Amino acid sequence: MNNIFKIFLVINLFFFNNVFASGKDDHDKHKYKIGKIEIEHPYTYVTPAGSKVAAGYMKIENDALSRNRLVSVTNVNFADHAEIHEMRMENQVMKMRPLEKGLLIPAKTEIYLKPSGHHIMFVDLKEPIQKGKKYKATLNFEKGGAVDVYFMGVTRGFHPDQNHSKHH
Repeated sequence: MNNIFKIFLVINLFFFNNVFASGKDDHDKHKYKIGKIEIEHPYTYVTPAGSKVAAGYMKIENDALSRNRLVSVTNVNFADHAEIHEMRMENQVMKMRPLEKGLLIPAKTEIYLKPSGHHIMFVDLKEPIQKGKKYKATLNFEKGGAVDVYFMGVTRGFHPDQNHSKHH
């Protein structure tokens, strides 16, 4: 009886450590920091074979007392290049355009790159975006330099906060 109890205890401890601890680790793996800039949950949607573009989304938080700017996205090995875009309504028509000067991030502000808003456009994909695969890119900021991030391939309907409490 004692051996059965010990085996049960070991299995439960293994389960607890792998399920609950891995949830925290997975959450933390989707955060990046450079100076006073924090990037959370970069992701991109799965694309069908033959797609030439994909969009990247994330939250960027500027905790500094001065503004900053995301000026470019480089080192994208899964696409020919990346551009910073915005979508907005003009005369009741949704229009998308590249932000030539980059994306301004005011002091003490959070910016959400999300569908139908600001986003990273990955142009001339070299392969389809696959669910669960990570795609590396470098975010270059006007102040503070560059940081490598990984965009997670996700299916439509994904929301970065769906499995986490909003404690940021």
